[in-house]
Amino acid sequence: VAILAEGFCRFQGRVCCVVAGVGEDPSRCYGCGVMVDVRAAQGRPAGRLPVQQARPVGLPGVLRLLAMAYATALNHMALSFGCLFLVQAFHGGREMKAPSGTQGEDGIHGFLEATQLLLGNLLVPFSRVMAAAAVPTKTIGLQVLGFWLPALLGFFICTTAMLGHLTLKFRRAVFVLPYISLAVVLLMWQLELSKVLRQMAVSEDLAALDKVSKADGHQDVQYAMFKAPYEAFLAVYSDQGCNTTLPSNIDAAAWVECQEDSLEGKVIQFAVANFCRPYPEATTVEVEDFGRRVQACCSQGKRAKILPDMIRPQEEVFCRCRTAIFDLCRFVAQWVMVLWCSMLLGICTVLYFAVEPNLVKMDQVQRIEVVGFLVVGAVLLVSRLTIFADYLSEDVGEL
Repeated sequence: VAILAEGFCRFQGRVCCVVAGVGEDPSRCYGCGVMVDVRAAQGRPAGRLPVQQARPVGLPGVLRLLAMAYATALNHMALSFGCLFLVQAFHGGREMKAPSGTQGEDGIHGFLEATQLLLGNLLVPFSRVMAAAAVPTKTIGLQVLGFWLPALLGFFICTTAMLGHLTLKFRRAVFVLPYISLAVVLLMWQLELSKVLRQMAVSEDLAALDKVSKADGHQDVQYAMFKAPYEAFLAVYSDQGCNTTLPSNIDAAAWVECQEDSLEGKVIQFAVANFCRPYPEATTVEVEDFGRRVQACCSQGKRAKILPDMIRPQEEVFCRCRTAIFDLCRFVAQWVMVLWCSMLLGICTVLYFAVEPNLVKMDQVQRIEVVGFLVVGAVLLVSRLTIFADYLSEDVGEL
C-alpha cells in the first residue's frame, strides 16, 4: 500500500508525506505534499525518509477523483437531456410554421403562454396560489406544447447544467449561487412530478365510481382525468376527419386515417400506430392484461356516463391510448425517484467542490461537523422520500 501511495504521489510530481513521530508507522502514507528534509538542516546526512507534516485535508485522492467524475458526468447527462428538448422544439417548429403574416404575432403569444405555463409548474412545490395565478386559463395551443414549452424547458435544464460545469471549473460565488437556486427549483419540480405520477398510476380503475352518483362523480379526480382527455381526443379526432380500422388482435396496432393533412392528424396516426398498443417485448400474460384493461376502460366509461352506450372505434382507440399512458406512468414512477436521488447526490458533490477551498482553512473538527451535517441531512431527506414515503405521505387531496 505504501509503494502504491508513493507511486501515486510521484505521478502527481509530489512526494509522499508521512508522520515519522513516536508511535507512528513510518511506512504509512497520509497524502501528497512538499517534503522538507530537516535532517540536512541539522547537519545529519540527508535521506529519503519523510518528515513530520500536517495531514492533508479533503477527500482522498481516488475518492476525490471519483466524486469529480460523477459530478461532471451528471452535468453532462443533464446537458444532453436539455439538448433533447431543444432538438424536439426544433423539429416541432419546422412542422408548425405559421403563415408569414401571423408568424411574428403568434410567436410572441406562444412564447408568453409557454413562459407562464412553465413558471406555473415550477412554482407548484413552493406556492400553489402563485402557480395557479401564473398558469394561463385558456386552452393551450399545439404550437406552445410542441415548440415553445420544450424550447424553454430545454434552455432551463441546459442553463443549470452549464452553471454546474462552471461551478466545478472556477468555484466562484457568481456561478455557485445561480446554480444552487436553479438546481433546487429543478429538484422540487421533479419531486412534485413524482407525486403526480404516483397518483396517476393508481387512478386507472374507475370501479370506485360505480357507487358514486353522477353529480358527485363530477367532483372526483378520477372522473375528470377520464372525461377531459376523452373530450379533447374526440374533438381533435372529429376535426381532422379521422377513421379507424381496428385489428383482430389486441397486440396489433390500430390504423387511423385522417382527411386533414395537419400536424394534429399526423400526431394521432403516429401515436395510435406506435404507442397505443402493448410494447413489442410484452409477454402473453401482459398482452392479455392490456386487453382486459382496455375492455374495463370501455365498460367503466359507459357506466360513468362518459362514453356512449355504443362503443365506436374511436372510443376503443382512446382506451388503448389511455391504458398505454398508465403503463408509462407506472414505469416512470418507479424510476423517477432513483433519478432524483442521483441528481441530489450530484448537486451535493458540486456544492462540496465549490466550498472545498473554505473547508481547507477549517480545523479538523469544524470540517467534520460541516461535512457530517451535509451527509446526514442528505441521507435523512432521501430516506424520507423513498423508504418512509408511504408512512409520511401527504393527503391524497393535497396532491
